[in-house]
Amino acid sequence: MRAMGLWLALWAAPALAAGDDLAEMNAVSRAWDRYAELVNANKPESTDLLAASSFTHFTFLRDAALYASADQLRRLPSDDRIKAYLLRATQDEAALKKMDGVAVARLFASKGWISVRSDEQEGPVSLTHVTITGDHAVSELGPPTENNFQFGPDFVREKDGWKYRLESSALAASAAFDQSATNAGVSATQMTEFVLGRILEAEPPRLAVLDRAPVDDAAARIRLNEQWPDYDSVFRFRVEALWRKAEAEDGLAQLALGSMMLDENPQYVQRDPKQALEWLERASNNGNTRAAMYTVGLLMQDASQFGDALYRRALPHVQRAANASNGMAMLELSRFYVEGLAGLPRDCRQAADWQARAEEAGIEHARNEQVWTLATCPIPGQRDPARALELAKFMMERKDKLSASELDTVAAALAANRRFDEAVAYQNEAIEKVPAEITDRKAQAATVKRMRQRLGDYRKGKDYVLDYNLYDEAKEGKYR
Repeated sequence: MRAMGLWLALWAAPALAAGDDLAEMNAVSRAWDRYAELVNANKPESTDLLAASSFTHFTFLRDAALYASADQLRRLPSDDRIKAYLLRATQDEAALKKMDGVAVARLFASKGWISVRSDEQEGPVSLTHVTITGDHAVSELGPPTENNFQFGPDFVREKDGWKYRLESSALAASAAFDQSATNAGVSATQMTEFVLGRILEAEPPRLAVLDRAPVDDAAARIRLNEQWPDYDSVFRFRVEALWRKAEAEDGLAQLALGSMMLDENPQYVQRDPKQALEWLERASNNGNTRAAMYTVGLLMQDASQFGDALYRRALPHVQRAANASNGMAMLELSRFYVEGLAGLPRDCRQAADWQARAEEAGIEHARNEQVWTLATCPIPGQRDPARALELAKFMMERKDKLSASELDTVAAALAANRRFDEAVAYQNEAIEKVPAEITDRKAQAATVKRMRQRLGDYRKGKDYVLDYNLYDEAKEGKYR
């Protein structure tokens, strides 16, 4: 699980009333639609809808065109690197030095070197949603997928209205460019030369020529390093949007925040496992099944906290994830049924059914769990030794690959079917394997002790019926 500083926890943008929020969202959409209309028509006045930060960015690109070394150019995202190459290919040193950021922006707009057309639809890209966070706005270009928001351009509120931060699209455009090169099976250099040739409608310029700066100025190159754009600002704005969405009970945003707070080295939020659990639990309660499983994992990872209150808190999340076909959740729910936790009836049949579904969902050790349940169920009338042995035959066919726990399970199934000599043989092998698999001395001793007790019963012609609570054992640091 990946995740994200303290500054976000302190963020306190004033909340807008619902009507005001909608009005601001519409204002952002109108600004974008107008910008798209103008820039796609190569109108230089489209730059009137750019944020002041965008002109600062174009000034940087002008300086990069004048002074950047080849190594500095390669540090730029692909989209900005192409912009710098375009300036080098079309403007001489004197012309570049006369331009400010506004002039560079107007040049790009009038030449058609920037646009917001979509590859998947005719006409400009449209915004499907806007999240307002104070004087920032983050857009989306489509409905959320199961795992992600389709974030788009960022906007800032200036004195004359909402303005587009063109630089906020640099990383996304660059990722698309890089993917196109990969798909085409060509190098980044080849793809860049091809794109420049198409844009300029001329023989593609050689990057070996364009990599040479018009002005060899070491001090200017140092200033470029000092003025390097903060490309990550787009992610900080998006995390602001996630906070706003999460507070509005958006389950996917809550999942994202919770996941980021679990990261060992977060970038944009403070690591906080306790708050992460709260967000994930809220996301689960809002129907997010991925969050449900994360919640189960966090709740059940500390065996010292096991008890009825924890089981009841975990149960709805376990059920939600299990019903969404999460195999590990199915196994956890089966154990709740075996033990009769959180108000569930103790029911080995239900447990075995969930274990069978977990195996169908790809959980390999679910077969072992099902055989164990059917062979050792303590509920009168619910043990099914014949079915346990039938399922155990597959395990017996791969005996050399079985773990100590699996050998122990097969032995229990054999004993339940009165095949005690075979049960003794399997149990002896299980005991021999324990030291190699369990290194903790206390847990190792507890496991071997219990296995030896079962071995003694098998030698006496007595089968085994589950006589302990799995979660109580885990709380005490024991193993079966």
